Amino acid sequence: MKNKKKELPANEFRRNKVDRHPAYIYAKIGGKYKYLGITHADITEGVKNIKLDKNPNPADKKQAFVRPKSEIKKSSTFEGKLQDWKMSKSDMKKIKPLKK
Repeated sequence: MKNKKKELPANEFRRNKVDRHPAYIYAKIGGKYKYLGITHADITEGVKNIKLDKNPNPADKKQAFVRPKSEIKKSSTFEGKLQDWKMSKSDMKKIKPLKK
């Protein structure tokens, strides 16, 4: 029988080393993260992003969006935690259905 890795909940922001975009990490599975991309663009690769009520970066006043598709990548793809970043309660309600 295969040993299935347990999914652990997370609630943090890290920057992707490849595309330099921040990501909201909501789960850890072994050496991988489940995450949603954060961007300033309302459309990414032809897909409409979800407008956030409040930018999770307290130092950034620009409009922020979350990509509507959850992704999984190795934890080594990400830098350290982004300090002071947080998702507002109203935005958490928007992203809850995106966590698959």
